Amino acid sequence: MRKFTGAFLVAAMMAGVLGAARPAFADAGAPGGPNRSTCAFLGGIVMRVGNADAAAALSALFNNLFGCDL
Repeated sequence: MRKFTGAFLVAAMMAGVLGAARPAFADAGAPGGPNRSTCAFLGGIVMRVGNADAAAALSALFNNLFGCDL
């Protein structure tokens, strides 16, 4: 029983952090800064990816995370 106490505490702390966290949206200025176009910043990252399949996967990821239609 004692060996599971530490793992339970770590899991409880992670659940608390994840439950209190805010999702990052493009209008909140997540990676690009507060007054910058985050979607344009992420679009520039996608444009620099050489592989078309990887660029499509990255675009889908950014769409899910930040709400940018790239």
